[in-house]
Amino acid sequence: MLPDKETKKKPTARRKRINIPTNLSVYMFNTFDDFLEFCMSLAENDKIKYTFLKKSTLYLYKSKYYLCLYINNKDLNTFKSIHYSIIEFAVHLNNSDLFERKLKEYGKSIFKTNAINNCVKHFSK
Repeated sequence: MLPDKETKKKPTARRKRINIPTNLSVYMFNTFDDFLEFCMSLAENDKIKYTFLKKSTLYLYKSKYYLCLYINNKDLNTFKSIHYSIIEFAVHLNNSDLFERKLKEYGKSIFKTNAINNCVKHFSK
């Protein structure tokens, strides 16, 4: 009987994959100021992304602000780059579809449509 050969596995680094739903994405901002700062930064630095995000809603729920972004499947690459801009200010939530239903039922709607554009329009200096 031959002894089993010990095999050494080399550790491999894996990139964390971002699973972004193809139709809805929800982000949590700790304060309205965080949301406002994100909107102003986007409006000042990247007009293409700013105009892309027209389908958006902002909710207040349990003292946190939630941005719901509705995504067209054709624009997924553009959205991925926007995702990296948003996560500097907010946290991406999993189960966006379920959480959006909760927001609609229990949350308070701050901006029902075009949340980012409305925020910039109402709060820019």
